[in-house]
Amino acid sequence: MNRLKDNYIYREELNKTLGNIVNSSLLSGKKILVTGATGLIGSSIIDTLLFLEEKKAIGIEIYALGRSLARLQTRFPKALKNLHFVEQDVSEKLIGLPKIDLLIHAASNANPKAYSEDPIGTIKGNVEATLSLLDYCREVSAEQFVYISSGEVYGQLPEESVPFSEEMAGYIDSMNVRSCYMLAKKMSENICVSYAHQYGLTSKIIRLSHVFGANYTTKDTRVSAAFVSDAMQGKDIVLKSLGNQLRSYVYIADAVSGILSVITTGKPNNAYNVTNTENSVTLADFARIIAKFSGVDVKFELPEKEKIDINKVTPISFAVLSNHKLRELNWNPSFSLEEGVKDMIEILKQG
Repeated sequence: MNRLKDNYIYREELNKTLGNIVNSSLLSGKKILVTGATGLIGSSIIDTLLFLEEKKAIGIEIYALGRSLARLQTRFPKALKNLHFVEQDVSEKLIGLPKIDLLIHAASNANPKAYSEDPIGTIKGNVEATLSLLDYCREVSAEQFVYISSGEVYGQLPEESVPFSEEMAGYIDSMNVRSCYMLAKKMSENICVSYAHQYGLTSKIIRLSHVFGANYTTKDTRVSAAFVSDAMQGKDIVLKSLGNQLRSYVYIADAVSGILSVITTGKPNNAYNVTNTENSVTLADFARIIAKFSGVDVKFELPEKEKIDINKVTPISFAVLSNHKLRELNWNPSFSLEEGVKDMIEILKQG
């Protein structure tokens, strides 16, 4: 994945991202710890911060936390004075680090396979890790804790509620194993709010819609990543359902500029949807857009009803998030769905 830093399309996207960050100068001189550093979200945040430092030299120090030093070294350029690797499990107590100004918690099991095969690990990776990281922020008097949550916390809401704004809440079935991710994210949000109430630590919550980008990982089992992976191998995209689920999507470059804009300008102890509401299509149509730019076809292979594992299938039919609150910060997205998919495919083709 280290190839990304030299890809001209990716660097052009980083330029756009920088231009979309509201009040980026407020990141000057900050020591920033990012968990989940080799994942889709964490690695893109780090790439953007490194690019910001490269262009403006504003004294940012980045601490990239991941479970594998080898993966960190593979993903990021070596010998950068302002980039430091931290190898450990996110749930373990942080030791030996300098005082951190800002902690961005982007580590989480974010793939449906893990929800059914390792639900307890999914819960611990959110709840226990969030508590541990907040404890650390309190110890060092960090300025801000940023929790990367998910639009799945809205649960099941009716179509007339679309798009979902931050104050909405739908039904989540606590008796379904698949709900471990939604409930863990929701509980972790409340932990942030409770921590702010009890200890006065500023926290901000980011609710991401469905994010896509060229730096997805091989561990990513979300259907959008599977679509891209198959298409890049010249395989037809196969849907195991009719694909009628309506989703809002956000390209990774816009997701990162939105996250960093909330960090610099968002209200303390608030939740913000980070999405592009205009990029709202069904899962089947998203697959067709990927197929269009990849030169493959979309096929449907519907399993028999009795063979469907409900622990692996999301019950959410509508997941369109409103970005109105985020836009009130003067943030605007740059990529339509087709523009994002086109860039993503071109970056991957260049290898």
